[in-house]
Amino acid sequence: MPRIPLDTGLNPKAVDYAEEGRLLLSRVNLGSGLAPERYAPTNVLYKHPETGAELHVGNAQAAKSIQILGGLGEEGCRRIVFCQDGDGSRHHESNPEFKYLTFPIGRWRSHVNRDPSEVHNFFVPLFEFLDAELGSGNSVLIHCLAGAHRAGTAGIASLMYLCGMDSTEATGAAKKLRPAINPIGDFPVLLQLLERGMKEGGGA
Repeated sequence: MPRIPLDTGLNPKAVDYAEEGRLLLSRVNLGSGLAPERYAPTNVLYKHPETGAELHVGNAQAAKSIQILGGLGEEGCRRIVFCQDGDGSRHHESNPEFKYLTFPIGRWRSHVNRDPSEVHNFFVPLFEFLDAELGSGNSVLIHCLAGAHRAGTAGIASLMYLCGMDSTEATGAAKKLRPAINPIGDFPVLLQLLERGMKEGGGA
């Protein structure tokens, strides 16, 4: 099986994703009513072909707002993939209508090495959550602070899984659907490793 080349010459320094998200929000005045459409609170990346449930990628503002969550999908969104670290909260965790999956993608290097099968296994809880919830007709929001880096990368991985896309195709599609998505740092390497792991493991 051909190997996917990794950009091993790229050795990015550690990225503070929370700070990058704050800088991004500051630059676009998000929440002030002046933000351009590319920095909308959420955007749809995928719709389940049978149930019609939607997969959204968005920011912390969307995850906190009952009003925004209520407008996602046909029946609102109560299923949340939480990609923040110490910079965020699971605002509705005590509400029994909500179900959360904590997915620490920003700290992936502390969970797995660069072995493709380990990277694939790291993503399996996300994929299983999406299968169960979207398949049951529940729309899902994947979010971080800005909905650009951590949640954006998780959204790209979701398209790889749900649509059988490779990392390049899924990145392009995700950026068209939510232009704020930007897998920075070593997230492109993570996606390449995931692609390899999915191929070697025969999917999820």
